[in-house]
Amino acid sequence: MKKYRLILLLSSLLAFTACEEYLDKSPDLGISEDVVFNNYFSIRGYLDQCYNCVVDYSYWKAQEANRAHVGQMSDEAANPYTSTQITNFINKGIWQNTEVAPEIGWTQGLVGSINGRAIPNAFLGLRISNRIIEKVPDISILTEQQKTELLGQAYFFRAWFYFEVIRRVGGMPALDKVYGSDDDMDMPRMTYQQSTEWLIEQVEKAIELLPHEWPSTETGRPNKVAGYALKEMAALYASSPLMANPIDRVEDNGYDTEWAKKAAQYAKECLEYIDNTVPKHKMMDGANYKNIFYHFPNFVSDESLWYVNTAGMTRTGPRQDVLIFWIPQRMAAASGNYADPNVSVSQNLVDKFETKNGYSAILTESGWVSDDPAFDPDHPYENRDPRFHAFILHPGEQYGTYANGSPNYVCTWEGGADISPVATTGRTVRTGYLVKKWLWPEAIPLNRPNKAEGYTKYYWNCIHIRTTQVWLDYAEAMNEAYGPKNIPAGYTYSAVDAINKVRNRVGMINVRSEKTTDATTFREVIRNERAVELLLEHNRWFDIRRWMIAESLLSVPNPIKGVRAVPSNATSLKPNPGNIFTFQRKDVPEEIRVFERKHYWYPFPKNETDRFVHFKQNPGWN
Repeated sequence: MKKYRLILLLSSLLAFTACEEYLDKSPDLGISEDVVFNNYFSIRGYLDQCYNCVVDYSYWKAQEANRAHVGQMSDEAANPYTSTQITNFINKGIWQNTEVAPEIGWTQGLVGSINGRAIPNAFLGLRISNRIIEKVPDISILTEQQKTELLGQAYFFRAWFYFEVIRRVGGMPALDKVYGSDDDMDMPRMTYQQSTEWLIEQVEKAIELLPHEWPSTETGRPNKVAGYALKEMAALYASSPLMANPIDRVEDNGYDTEWAKKAAQYAKECLEYIDNTVPKHKMMDGANYKNIFYHFPNFVSDESLWYVNTAGMTRTGPRQDVLIFWIPQRMAAASGNYADPNVSVSQNLVDKFETKNGYSAILTESGWVSDDPAFDPDHPYENRDPRFHAFILHPGEQYGTYANGSPNYVCTWEGGADISPVATTGRTVRTGYLVKKWLWPEAIPLNRPNKAEGYTKYYWNCIHIRTTQVWLDYAEAMNEAYGPKNIPAGYTYSAVDAINKVRNRVGMINVRSEKTTDATTFREVIRNERAVELLLEHNRWFDIRRWMIAESLLSVPNPIKGVRAVPSNATSLKPNPGNIFTFQRKDVPEEIRVFERKHYWYPFPKNETDRFVHFKQNPGWN
């Protein structure tokens, strides 16, 4: 029986006990399949277990990461918690046989819940969607409309969860049925691009069946635009340097131009579909920009295309389940350990936010440096890309007020109340920056009698794909297929045009002309724009891997940087009149990153792959 453990995992036949196979049970009711598939609502309830398997990167216990964020595996952020699996295993490069770690772990514990690991949850989602696709067409009690609704979602989930697997471990066999333990599962793995071809076939079936929009009571189910967006995103990944490799190699030979052309075409189709059929999903303009991330009275922002539909439903109490919210350190005694910061944005990412005039502004060990003649190094956060002010809290920034109306400050300067280690935990804001992207001022409970009032002002959601990302995907694909400025027949926008649309809607000027001269130069612009726009939206970790730049970014001493802000006149709680900060880049030595060539792909459990002849382990993990 032991030899079948990986077989069962790969095929999502997750056995919970020796005598009770999960394949024969409804995940929600624990009843036989004959009963489950005898009623439309029980069938839909069975399918709806897939929603519990979608990663929610904003929830503090998702994948049992326990206040860690996937961005803290990349160069996006730091974390004051020293006991997380990400800190002690993943960031130290210890990936093999680390079953319980988030992201890379294969443990079946908590599978099918928000706390389940990404890969086992994806396999369970595949098993459920495969069972729906297998059985629903032949169920006579269902109407054709009901079959269409169920199958459309099932094909989408088959594609989504397969994508979630392959972007972590590389190409896989086509997992297109519910396998039994007597099936021969020692199948050779397809290449990543072959796997993507199969994925696209599935998502095209989903697009054909899914509705343009669901009724408001069904908010959160995938619709056609989610299918179009997944299709183009999958193709862009397949064009990337990492994914252009065969199974047994990890080399950087550049982009696959033909796949880049496919990705550009699919992204164009998605954007045209939005413009012509569901225009409410166009990019939200600058005036409404912050409401992409928190919103009311609408449950979901219009720009969201595929997202987790559970977070916004819990608008009834303190947001202590929100991973990326910040509560001031000085509230620790009153609020408990969730007064600590969970995500502290790195200086690495702050440096990617340009000045409003389109120049870089970089913090060095000696201070701020910029070619912008209007840049003021004494006030470096003024006149920056408006997205900086929408996303990040910086030292000395006024944000929120106390109950009596007096201003609150982000006290992350040297000697400030928010950077001094909490007495009971020793935790601090390691980089000096905190997250504003999902944080409205009223959510900071500064001595308010009714703290929940501020917490519950807005809805928010964990967004996996939104319209702006499609524009960024389009730009990247166009640049690699046709160059920065070319507009082939049938297209309306060049890669440069697409990036400028993303920038202009928040008030940023066009990319400076010297950065648009060739594909190599403009590639860095596109990557910088993605890092800015999609900050902490579960993209950066996958981007730096698929671009094969993670080694150069992370395999250096002290790769994560922060800011040391020294005031001339400030107390621990506020800057005084006339205060001027001096700034220096600092190392964050607690933030270790070990990333070698083998870490581009997650390993399969070694003691299991050793049993197979044709199913190969990823390079470097033998």
